[in-house]
Amino acid sequence: MQHNIIIAGVGGQGVVTLGLMISNAAMSAGQKAIMSEIHGLAQRGGSVSVDVRIGDYYAPIVPDGDADIIVALEPLEALRSLRRAGPHTIMVMSTEKLPPVSLGINRKQYPDIDDISRAIQKEVKLHSINALELARAAGNYRTVNTVIAGFLYGLGILEIPREILEGEITRIFSGKAAEANLAAFNSGYEAAKAEGIQERTVS
Repeated sequence: MQHNIIIAGVGGQGVVTLGLMISNAAMSAGQKAIMSEIHGLAQRGGSVSVDVRIGDYYAPIVPDGDADIIVALEPLEALRSLRRAGPHTIMVMSTEKLPPVSLGINRKQYPDIDDISRAIQKEVKLHSINALELARAAGNYRTVNTVIAGFLYGLGILEIPREILEGEITRIFSGKAAEANLAAFNSGYEAAKAEGIQERTVS
């Protein structure tokens, strides 16, 4: 497998944890993986971006235009990340809105989600998912990032055996948090299947 993955969101959404989940699972599956993090000015609420490169790469930053997959945990961050997309990029966007402080300061409205989606769909193939709703249904609203991991696996994008991905989840989390994250992973997986995507087994 050779993939350039960009994960974008804001502080507190588990962007880095999702990057670690994917890159560590890839390495456990015997693949090369490198990861880098870019944090915004604010510890919570500022932009956070993680690049994960799986395959025979030596530089940690994905060049603009070379992203195979962009995962956006927030719609405005999806728009910001679009500049890094190329013609072959697939984007997965969580629809939960987290308006930045600058919008309130400048008395501006958060853009309509449908307008954001249309702008993105002009450039790349887009999968939108209400990951927050699925995370709540799984028992913990903080598992949005793990819902997205399950969705990526369900799309067949993460060519990593499911048991390795789930093993990484139980390595990161413990107790009830692990149970909620495993349920969230399955919710994301089922959401991908509901889109009519063929199940893909990786051994």
